[in-house]
Amino acid sequence: MTETMMVNDEQEWGALSNDRRGRQVIVDGPDGVRTLLERMARHMDGLVPAKSWSEVEQQAPSIIRHHVDEMKRLLQGQDLFDVLELVRQHEIPITLAGHRESESQGIAAIIDIVALVALGVGQRTAPINNGTTPSDPPYPNQIIEPLCALARDILKLAALMSFSLMANPSYGPLVELASQLRGAEQMIRGKHYQSIGIELNRGILDAPQIASLLKANVGFTYDDVRSISDAIRAWYAGGKNSLIDRIGDASMRYGQAEPPPDDLELLRQAFSDLFISPGTHSSFTAADLAEISGVTQDRILSALQIFSRNLGGDSEGLITAFVNGRNPLAGIDIIGDGSGNYLMLQNGVQIDHVRRLLESRIKAAGNGKAWDQYGRRRDAFAEEKAGSTLASLLGMPEPTFVGLKYLAPSSKDCECDLSASSSNPRENTLQTEGDALFIVEDVAICLEVKAGAITDKAKSGNVQRVAEDLKKTIGEATTQAQRLESLLLDNHGLWLANGKWLDLSGVREVRSVVACLDDFGPLAIAADALVRAGLLGGSSMPWIVSIHDLAVVEKVIDDPASFLLYLRRRTEPSVAKLVAAIDELDVLMWFLHGGLYFEADPDALFQRFPRSPMPTSRDRTRYREQIVTRVGTLTDKLDAWMYFEEGISSLPAPKPTRAENPMILGLVKSMQNSRSPGWLRSGADLLNLSSRTQTALVNDLKKVVEQTRRDGDFHSVFYAFMGAWGYSLIIIATQPRSYPTARNRLSTYMAAKKHQLQADRAVGFLIDEQHQVVGVEYRNDPPGEDADLDELVERMHLVPVERMRNTLAPSPKRLTPRKPKKGSKSHRKKK
Repeated sequence: MTETMMVNDEQEWGALSNDRRGRQVIVDGPDGVRTLLERMARHMDGLVPAKSWSEVEQQAPSIIRHHVDEMKRLLQGQDLFDVLELVRQHEIPITLAGHRESESQGIAAIIDIVALVALGVGQRTAPINNGTTPSDPPYPNQIIEPLCALARDILKLAALMSFSLMANPSYGPLVELASQLRGAEQMIRGKHYQSIGIELNRGILDAPQIASLLKANVGFTYDDVRSISDAIRAWYAGGKNSLIDRIGDASMRYGQAEPPPDDLELLRQAFSDLFISPGTHSSFTAADLAEISGVTQDRILSALQIFSRNLGGDSEGLITAFVNGRNPLAGIDIIGDGSGNYLMLQNGVQIDHVRRLLESRIKAAGNGKAWDQYGRRRDAFAEEKAGSTLASLLGMPEPTFVGLKYLAPSSKDCECDLSASSSNPRENTLQTEGDALFIVEDVAICLEVKAGAITDKAKSGNVQRVAEDLKKTIGEATTQAQRLESLLLDNHGLWLANGKWLDLSGVREVRSVVACLDDFGPLAIAADALVRAGLLGGSSMPWIVSIHDLAVVEKVIDDPASFLLYLRRRTEPSVAKLVAAIDELDVLMWFLHGGLYFEADPDALFQRFPRSPMPTSRDRTRYREQIVTRVGTLTDKLDAWMYFEEGISSLPAPKPTRAENPMILGLVKSMQNSRSPGWLRSGADLLNLSSRTQTALVNDLKKVVEQTRRDGDFHSVFYAFMGAWGYSLIIIATQPRSYPTARNRLSTYMAAKKHQLQADRAVGFLIDEQHQVVGVEYRNDPPGEDADLDELVERMHLVPVERMRNTLAPSPKRLTPRKPKKGSKSHRKKK
């Protein structure tokens, strides 16, 4: 028998840029790097040095006043609907087909800033200073560039004011998160993919009892909102398409020849309606929407009262509110001129704000019974949706337990016995409930769901309110999930509220997920800051994710083993310290690209697994030299696929996937399909291997099969790696044609090797001479002393531990195409 072992394997993933402060920025390839640098240069342009943050705050009012005055000067004599539609065309793409967010220079927030200034003008045609309208104002398309440049300056000021929060350390450890949250709310629009956002809204707002409640309290239903939203976009698209068709038909008809005067005038008017004065042709009335949607005008007007804002107000005051983190147009995407005409700013009705705006109206109605009824439906749907989505990711029809009532310690320091042998489990305990628990072989996943939202005050950067909101949502849910996780690991089971013992002694790995109905943005990713603030505790980290993003993950990740690997990496404490990001989906795409991996402390691992080889100075250096990674916009491929799937884009796009060695993926799928022992954990272990190590394992598999073909004997190769998720062995063994006891030999070898290394799990594949899996063995018995196994190790003459080279976890970072480095060494060794 040949015994082969795996050693370290280092790899890199490209498209990153290093700065001098010990950080790296991950972006989507060379074009993403170029765009990032251009954005940075553009953002810095025009900034002048200031002595302190307080000086910036003192100058802010005068900067706002100057820029608002300049913008209003440019607006004199203009139809504000023309201007707003041209700003829309300037900042967001006409079509999402082929659009790459990472390379876009447009900023949707610019539209809000121009609209806020326009609101303060108070009337659709802006007067000049003396109250009259100039006779020959410039064409509206001629003022868009300077207008947007001024709006960008205001956006820069808003960003600086958000950063200035961090200048006051007295605000505590959450001040950085409060600053990030405020900046994200100012900059980001459209947080939901349309199909998922609609599904979430329908699940709550379209329920029969809620539809009746909405009709009684706000005057329309969610079905009305959807019809109105579709009608707005249909009206807008229909108007644009008719103009484009008119120009296109004329071009086809006349070619290079000049059209007759009448047709030429029609063409000029069509071009003007598209690109010079597009306001009137882009606007709509309630009657227009009623004709398309079939919704009555009174219901449409009731909806527009909530989802639009009429001209009026003080421009300087509105912009000041925006700069200070309180956007008066948050969730509002329609402007009315006060005369029954309306213009959408971006998409008409923002899917991700519908529920928030309707909730505020229900609550403001003062009908406590209606609010309670709504809250029950919202909470029930959130738990149901999160549970079913997580079950799908794990390959289950439904959660193992829903609404699990069990006993837990009554306080942190109380003395109680909740072990299986407890004679009085109710002493010093209380009854509590877990939203859902999933048991998949030896893996348990605890799910807690929160339907509460981050308040507008917190989104404005109020640090105290951020702390309060997080404590009520993420903090409470995390405490509940960690409590269940701790009981499972410590007692290997639960005492249920009915007095029965639930035996979960087979569980070896426990993970926690906190799913939130609201989008928490950077707050959900910055777990390290939450720990410093005392909102997260314990030795483990939950995965904090919005239900929307959980649904996206479910669409993208195809198999449970890949999901467990993602969950492991997202709940790894080192990730919380070394990753900074605004959007969970950027982190997901980084994982699919081969990233989201950091080295574990080699000395801590050696202390945990003393039978493993001692760490080297190189291991320690590699661990110490890890730097914080800021994840930029990586969702271009995901966006393209989702837009095509939703019918928003006509450009076909492939589904984003994680590159795996086909044969390794075949092993994972084979285990999964047959539900072989250890299929979930071992599948995740295999997928965690780097691309180079996966290739090496496959090559070794082929070699031992070839050896068996030549000599008809049993051969094997083993790969060992350890990390924060345990010490795992992967063993490949052959099944010769005339060797009926090969499986027994594999089982014996696994037991001996696992015991020798004191690994906590091992999986063995028996491969026949046609490279087919004919058997899978799995061992996850707790490591420990065993004289019989010691004797077996000696009898089998296994390679002694002290002779093995370092078997730390191979870096799972995936290679991008690049030239090999000089002096690169082989990463395999046979003994």
